[in-house]
Amino acid sequence: MLTLSVKVQDTPAHCRNLVLENVSRGKVTLVWEPPLLDGGADITNYIVEKRDSSKRSYSAVTNKCTDTTYIIEDLSEKTSYFFRVSAENENGIGDPCETRDPVKATETPGPVKEVTNLTEDIEYEFRVMAVNDAGIGAPSNISIPIKAAEPKDIPCAPSVVCVSDSTNNSISLEWTKPVDDGGMEILGYIIEMMKGEEAEWKRVNEEAVAETHYKVTGLQTGAEYKFRVAAVNHIGRGEDQETAEHAQAIDRLTPPQVDIDATFKQTHIVKAGGSVCLGIHFRGDPIPTCTWVKEEGELSVMSEITTTDGYTSLTIENCSRNDIGKYTVNLENASGSKSLTFVVKVMDTPGPPQAVAFKEVSRDNSVSLGWLKPEHDGGSRIQCYIIEARQKGTDKWVVVGSTKNLMYVVEKLNKGEEYDFRVKAKNEAGHSQPKKTVAPVLVKEPHIEPAADLSDMANQLITCNSGKTFTIDVPISGRPTPKVTWKLEEMRLKSSDRVTIKLTKDRTSISVREAMRGDGGKYYLTLENAAGTRTFPKELVAPVTIQEQRGKNSVCCFLKTCHFC
Repeated sequence: MLTLSVKVQDTPAHCRNLVLENVSRGKVTLVWEPPLLDGGADITNYIVEKRDSSKRSYSAVTNKCTDTTYIIEDLSEKTSYFFRVSAENENGIGDPCETRDPVKATETPGPVKEVTNLTEDIEYEFRVMAVNDAGIGAPSNISIPIKAAEPKDIPCAPSVVCVSDSTNNSISLEWTKPVDDGGMEILGYIIEMMKGEEAEWKRVNEEAVAETHYKVTGLQTGAEYKFRVAAVNHIGRGEDQETAEHAQAIDRLTPPQVDIDATFKQTHIVKAGGSVCLGIHFRGDPIPTCTWVKEEGELSVMSEITTTDGYTSLTIENCSRNDIGKYTVNLENASGSKSLTFVVKVMDTPGPPQAVAFKEVSRDNSVSLGWLKPEHDGGSRIQCYIIEARQKGTDKWVVVGSTKNLMYVVEKLNKGEEYDFRVKAKNEAGHSQPKKTVAPVLVKEPHIEPAADLSDMANQLITCNSGKTFTIDVPISGRPTPKVTWKLEEMRLKSSDRVTIKLTKDRTSISVREAMRGDGGKYYLTLENAAGTRTFPKELVAPVTIQEQRGKNSVCCFLKTCHFC
C-alpha cells in the first residue's frame, strides 16, 4: 500500500482570543493565542496595528513581534483605540484578529461603547443606565446633543519623506500626502529640521507649504541635517514623518540623462518643403551643455537650435534632399556625457537617370536604350523608369513604356525616322526631371560588313572515308545577315540529295554525305550583304581528302577504275 503526504501551502489563519491587559496611562498590553492553522509553514512573526476610533485606517505598530504578547506605548490618553494582530509565515500575512471595543490608555479606563446604525447629519442625545442582578438603575444625566457625522481630526503623517537633491547650501525634500486627512482639507505642510547631533527641531518655513516638495536653503556646506514634515488642516497640525537618515548639504553630480516618453521618435520623415523638429528633454547636475551636429556635413542655414535648462531642439525649415541624414545631440557636464542620434528622411522626387544612351537599332522598327541609376533616390526606393520618345520635327513627347530595369527596347517605331528619347525615374513622391539622349537616333537596319570566325578552321585537313559524311561549319556575322555561297574549287555548290547547305543568323555549314573521290578538294566561302562582299579564298582553305576503301564495296569499284581489284 502506498501512502502519500499532501501539504498545502497557505497564509496563516487568524489569531485567537485577542485581549487587553495592564491598561495604564499611555500604555496597553495585548495578549493573544496563535492561529489554529499555520498555513503549512512556521509562523515567523506577528504584525500589530492600532486605529484611532475616529478614523478608518490602521497604522502599523510593529511587524517584528515573535511572541504572543506585545506592549504598546506612547498612546494618547485622550484617544480611544482599536487594536488588531495578524500572523505571518513565508507564504504571506493572514487575516487580522481585532479588539471588539475601543479603549483609552488611562489609569482607570471606563467602559466605552460604540453606537452604530445612526442617521448621518442628525443630532442625538444619550444617557446611560447601570444593570445588575436586581435590575436597571436610574439613568445618568442626558448628554449634550451631538451630530452623527464623519469625525474631524488632525491629519496623519505623510507616508514618506525623502531627499531628492542637494547642493553646497541647500537640500530638496519630497513627500507623499497623508493617507488620512482627518476628514478635512489639507491646508499645507510644516517642515522642521535638526542639524547634526542637536536635539532641538527648528521651523524651516514660516507659512505652510501647499506643495509636496520644498527646497531648504541657507544651509552650511558639508553639514548633516535631519528633517520632518507634518500636514495641517483646520483642526490643527498632524503627526510628523522624519527622513530615514541624515542628509548632507553638498553638490550632487549627476551625468546627463535623456527623458523619453511615448511621443518620442528617433526617425522623422518629412516631405520636401516641410519642416521637422528634433527635440529631447534632459537633466543632469550641473546642467549639461548641448551641441547639435550633422553626420554628413554642416547644419543647414535653415536650421535653428533652441536650448533651455531641461530641453533642447533642432528645427529645420523648408526641408530638401540636402537635409537627409543623421543628426546627433551631445550632452556633457562635469560628471559625464550622453549622445542621441536622430534620422531625418526627406520625401522628394528622385534625381534624373544618368547617361541615357541608345545601345543599338535592333530591327526594320526598334531601338535599345540603356541608362544608369540617379545619383539620389529622393528618400524612397525607385519604383520604375518612364521612357518617352519624340519624333524629330515635333514638340510632343509620348510615353512609350516603363520598366524597373536599366534598359528598355522601344518598339513599333517608324523605319527611316529620327527620334529623341528621354527617361524619368519615379518614386513615392513623384517623377524626376527627365534625362535626354545626346542626339537623335535614326531607325534603320544597321549595316555591318560580313565576317567569319576562321580560328578553328585555318590549315586543317578534313579527312573522310568514302561513303561517309563530312561537314564544314563556320561562325559568321554581319548586318543584315549575309548571303552565303559555297564553292568546291571553281564549282559553285547548291543543295542536292547529297549536299546540304544551312544558314542561320550567326552560322553557316555544308554537309556532304556518301562522300566519293570527286568530293575532295578545296572548299571556299563567300559572304555578301548591303555592307559588302567578302570571299575567303585564303583564310578559308578547307582541303578535303576522301580515303577510298579496298574491297568489293569501295568507291573505286563503283567507278571501275580500281587497280587493286
